[in-house]
Amino acid sequence: MTKNKRVTITINNDLDLHFRKLASSKMLFETGWYSKAVEEAMELWIENESL
Repeated sequence: MTKNKRVTITINNDLDLHFRKLASSKMLFETGWYSKAVEEAMELWIENESL
């Protein structure tokens, strides 16, 4: 089992709203949808930065 890490971040309200709208439509409000979307975004960022 993978351990999860709880983090607290501060981001721009407009960015968060835009992200939530896109992520919720993709993830269909499944349990943990916001965490899953943030993890996916972080993985994509790491992948792009590693190139």
